[in-house]
Amino acid sequence: MKTNKLLGLITSCIVASAVFHARAESTETAKAASLRLATGQYITPTALRGSMQQFLNPGLSAYPNFVAGEAVRSQLSPDGTTLAVLCAGQNSLDKPDGTTDTANSTQFIFLYDVSGPHKQAPVLTQVIQQTNSHVGLVFSPDGKLYAAGGKDDAVYVYTKTGASWSRTATITLGHSKGVGIGVGPNASGLGISADGATLVVANNYNDSISVIDTASGAVQYEHDLRPFFANNEGTSGGAGGSFPFAVAVKGNGTAYVSSDRDREVVVIDISSATAGRLVKRIKLDGNALGMTLDASGSKLFVAEDNADQVAVIDTASNAVVAKIDARAPAGMLAGSDQDNDGDQRARHTGAATFAVTLSPDGKTLYAVNAGANSVAVIPLRGEHAYRVAGLIPTAYEPHDITISSDGSWMYIVNGKSITGPNPGHLAGATASITSITYPGGNAAAAAAARASNQYQFQLERASLVSAPVPTSDELERLTLRVAANNFYSAGRGDDEKVMKFLRNRIKHVIYIVKENRTYDQILGDLGNGANGDSSLTQFPQSITPNFHRLAGQFVTLDNFMDPGDGSMDGWSWSLQGRVTNTETITQQINYAFVNRGLSYESEGTNRNVPVNFGTVDERDAAAGVAGTTNYSNATASMPGGTPNVLTGTGNHASSDAPFGTQRGYIFDAVLAGWRDRAELRLPGEQHRQHRHQGLADQ
Repeated sequence: MKTNKLLGLITSCIVASAVFHARAESTETAKAASLRLATGQYITPTALRGSMQQFLNPGLSAYPNFVAGEAVRSQLSPDGTTLAVLCAGQNSLDKPDGTTDTANSTQFIFLYDVSGPHKQAPVLTQVIQQTNSHVGLVFSPDGKLYAAGGKDDAVYVYTKTGASWSRTATITLGHSKGVGIGVGPNASGLGISADGATLVVANNYNDSISVIDTASGAVQYEHDLRPFFANNEGTSGGAGGSFPFAVAVKGNGTAYVSSDRDREVVVIDISSATAGRLVKRIKLDGNALGMTLDASGSKLFVAEDNADQVAVIDTASNAVVAKIDARAPAGMLAGSDQDNDGDQRARHTGAATFAVTLSPDGKTLYAVNAGANSVAVIPLRGEHAYRVAGLIPTAYEPHDITISSDGSWMYIVNGKSITGPNPGHLAGATASITSITYPGGNAAAAAAARASNQYQFQLERASLVSAPVPTSDELERLTLRVAANNFYSAGRGDDEKVMKFLRNRIKHVIYIVKENRTYDQILGDLGNGANGDSSLTQFPQSITPNFHRLAGQFVTLDNFMDPGDGSMDGWSWSLQGRVTNTETITQQINYAFVNRGLSYESEGTNRNVPVNFGTVDERDAAAGVAGTTNYSNATASMPGGTPNVLTGTGNHASSDAPFGTQRGYIFDAVLAGWRDRAELRLPGEQHRQHRHQGLADQ
């Protein structure tokens, strides 16, 4: 089958006003809703026969309808009876008077009983409120639960006594700030040794790991993952080890750490109680995120964002021995690395592979595709080993999958949901608006708007979907469902005709983006028959005449659905057409009403450092007027000094493109298209030489 690229692109940009529609499933399936996203994709969370979806409502007495957002990690206890789900979202609430409810603006750990008869219908037994979190959650062999505290720079330890869990220890990591400009620490991924004696923490904003003795709860040492560190290469100015995300521990002495920004796995010998030692850096094609080891510890599987694949690493040689295209089964997508169909079109990206999980028997790997709202099923035995056999549809933005101890049931957690309308939420500057006056005054209206708790992030609800592991026949049906949801369909013959028609008639495109306002807040009063609500208009024609004139004279996009949640990922959607996994999670945390740390990872910066510039001089020039050294001054006191702060030009908020790594921006596409058209005007051999040189330059 060929992919309908044009249909997918057009539908991703301009969608119909109906946000969703219901679709009848077969009698064996519990009425699975087919919900349309702002991207034009569809999700079918309960398309699996026998499935059930539970939204993560923490049961806050003052906010009974609140559902937590951004479930990022799930883990099964060693005895197979408890499923733990960690949230790391915006998760903020305002009181009736419009002030922030700090006590209830927390992260959450949901604990489910999945034993015996509850395997098929998990029972929520307890919700733990944790001030901050990121993606770290792991059970020890003896049943303790460890959760990373994100900005708190700590690991929280929970122990079960009787039927309830309680925090029994807090392990502080000792960082006063992060490596960057004006940023704090962020405790992230966790890994534990086979004997449970050693816990390893990825210090996501300090580019290091902390190695902890679990018996005493003491940090034995911190190992910096960057090349300048003496127990690594000892070379200043080298790139590597930044934004460590996940940790997997082989046996009791080797830690594998995924480096998101630098696209590598860093292997550290942690067998010593006093210091770590670099073993190797394993370079990958994409941004390294979630990881898992097989039972023998001989194979490490690594999820790669941007590359949309899973790297298979042999831990004896510490080398990549296989690359699994996690997007779809062979032949479903044109340009697949697995295909041999002669199709030379560019590889489709955006599946956003986030996490990997193994079945208890080690025969099947599951790869979670957050961007495609699917889970890839990958056999590890037989003639089709290490190739996607099928796809499972999920809820919106899946982040993890856990398999029951007997291998028969699966639990999939996701980050968000369709928000729906939020008429109660007004512009942040409502109290200062003078053009209109609300009953009771604008200050009261602003407070009431905050108290409505209808900020878009507050309406993005995480959930847990439980379902039986599908049979091969069921998997075939589910794969076709995912294909339909994502437009993995046969190519339409008129695509090229449409594009040729447009190219012949459109010479220039002027792309205007209005940030931080809804359609109705500005154009609800347009009055040209558009789908608007003037009662929601806060910036009418008298204030925004130019916007009204543009919409009236050229085009009215009254049903344009925006997949961006805020400015951070909004710019990525506007300029790249998609967003990376870590930007999505970072934005949720950064946009909280309480200080949860993490920086604005967008518009060319990581940790407030202009990482798109590779040299210190360039960064100084970007940070101030000519001749100033603002960047150097701000980073001089960092470990390793200025030359070792986020070295290189890696940017984990940038997407890849067929014509280059981190070149997925609209202006890169325009320039690439211009070069291609210029090359077509060159005759014969001169054309070929020009093209080869152009590729080399890229």
